[in-house]
Amino acid sequence: MSVKLVSFWILGGILQFAGIWILGNVQPGLGVSDFTYGAMLVLAFILILLAGLAWISVAVATRHSF
Repeated sequence: MSVKLVSFWILGGILQFAGIWILGNVQPGLGVSDFTYGAMLVLAFILILLAGLAWISVAVATRHSF
C-alpha cells in the first residue's frame, strides 16, 4: 500500500473518532441552543459519512491494484 492510501485510511479513522466524540459529548440544555445542538449532530453525521467514504476509497483502490 502506498503512503497516500495509508494516509486516507488514517484520515478516515480520525474523522470517525471526531464524529463519535462529538456525538458522545454534546448535550442539549448545558448552555447549548437547539440550533447548535442540531448543527453538532449534523456535523458529526457528516464526519462519519466522510470517514466511510475515505475507507471505501481505500478499499476500492487496493482492490483495483491487485
